[in-house]
Amino acid sequence: MSRARKPASLKKGKSETKEQLQRREEIERQLMGNSDDVKSIPEYLSDEEKIYYTWLVNEIEISGILTNLDKPLIEQTANCLHVMRQCDDHIRTNGILVPKIDRFGNMEEKENPCIKVKLNYQTKYAALCNQLGLSPAARSALAGKQMEAKQTEEDPLLKVLRGE
Repeated sequence: MSRARKPASLKKGKSETKEQLQRREEIERQLMGNSDDVKSIPEYLSDEEKIYYTWLVNEIEISGILTNLDKPLIEQTANCLHVMRQCDDHIRTNGILVPKIDRFGNMEEKENPCIKVKLNYQTKYAALCNQLGLSPAARSALAGKQMEAKQTEEDPLLKVLRGE
């Protein structure tokens, strides 16, 4: 599977010209949609999922890329965090190996089924984080873009050229 395309605002212009990137960034901005509903927590989430949902929204909101279209992804991410926490609690309580009775009535120790569930949800969580821009590489690119914007904003020469 090929890599997901990087947003134009995070690219440096090596594979595309600045004009192409500016056009693409404008189109992406138009496609982003509104962000007015993303903060409202869905009622059908459990109390723990609501806590994770709020935390995720607060953390992602800083980047300025969060929209209503991301709401299902945030819900799924909150669910993954909740299930992984439940698995951790179960593993901590019952151990890595749990007793199981085989078909002959003998007691034997088997791997705790929560381990596989947790691994499955960790994979889902990693994919969702990547889609939401929460991976270390995505955060690094966002931080670089924000620093660049701040430097441009504070540059005295650019201020004079803009007539400020």
